[in-house]
Amino acid sequence: MNRKGQALVEFIMILPVMLILLMSLFDIGNIYVKKYELNKDLDVVSEYYENNKETDLISYVSKENLEFTLNESDNLKVLVLKKKVKINAPILSNILGRNYVIKSEKPVLRDLNG
Repeated sequence: MNRKGQALVEFIMILPVMLILLMSLFDIGNIYVKKYELNKDLDVVSEYYENNKETDLISYVSKENLEFTLNESDNLKVLVLKKKVKINAPILSNILGRNYVIKSEKPVLRDLNG
């Protein structure tokens, strides 16, 4: 009996599964990093909004390739930022979609003079 040949066949059978899992882990890690960066971007955008710097806000959002919306209800204003993250792992992209959208939102107060 040749055990080396059996181990090689088993390794070749499990290799694609391991590669897909590894790629999925990288994509999930990328989503978390992009979410963290989006939260930092939201702090910058809210600072621009609260200080009435509309032109800086628009230029920052377009430079960073973000979607910006402002939801208003009664006295509460909520800034919402969205960004698309590309998913490369084969099975994960079927589950989440090729372009996964991450979203971050924050309530803001406009300056009383604004």
